[in-house]
Amino acid sequence: IEDIETQNLELDHRVTKLTPKNNHLKQTYKQLFDSIKSSRVQSKEQCDDLINQVNLKSVEVADLNASLQEKVLVITALKEQIKGKAEKVLVITALTEQLDKLKGKAVITKAVSLNLIDLELLKVDVTPVVPKLHKNRTAHNDYIRHT
Repeated sequence: IEDIETQNLELDHRVTKLTPKNNHLKQTYKQLFDSIKSSRVQSKEQCDDLINQVNLKSVEVADLNASLQEKVLVITALKEQIKGKAEKVLVITALTEQLDKLKGKAVITKAVSLNLIDLELLKVDVTPVVPKLHKNRTAHNDYIRHT
């Protein structure tokens, strides 16, 4: 029984020695946890702000791409119209020459007036690539493809 009492006293003494260390560790843990918690909240707010900015830029880029695509379609349609009218003029000229040869004399025909499209209308106002995207291969390819 004395051995048990001696061991009990020793254990009590060890517990009293370890209690301040335990309290100190608890306090340190609480401080670290609080600092991590506050920095985590700040990081989350920053991430949310950055995500919102990226989403806004994505919408803006999508709008610009849609606008650019519409302009490309209009330009393509106008080029096709010009090509079609040029072919018609060539056919009319060839037919007029054949008619002149068949009649054997100069024939005055009704002058053909073309609705010419001003070249200024065909120009695309392309803004330069943002410096941040100069080394972005996808952005560069898209820029080259649409100009």
